[in-house]
Amino acid sequence: MSRIKLLLNLINDVRAVANDLQSMADAMASDESSATSQEKAPAVTHEKIRKLAVKLSRNGKREEIKRLIEQYGVKNVTAIADDDLESFYSELAAMEVQ
Repeated sequence: MSRIKLLLNLINDVRAVANDLQSMADAMASDESSATSQEKAPAVTHEKIRKLAVKLSRNGKREEIKRLIEQYGVKNVTAIADDDLESFYSELAAMEVQ
């Protein structure tokens, strides 16, 4: 086999490896970005809390909801800190069972 043909084969092999590496890097970046966005987005949102609060309020739990809001030191459910969303929702959901 001539040197030129060997060199062309080597170039093709290097390109194939580069393409495989690029595909792997793209897949890894995609996995990281989806994991990061899942970590950032809270499972419980203010909207989800608001919907449950409205439902409970219509079922006679208005005063309990007011007390819970006061416990968190806010004026309404949209003012609840992001760090408190999970715990607030779980306490609100517990009212539904009572």
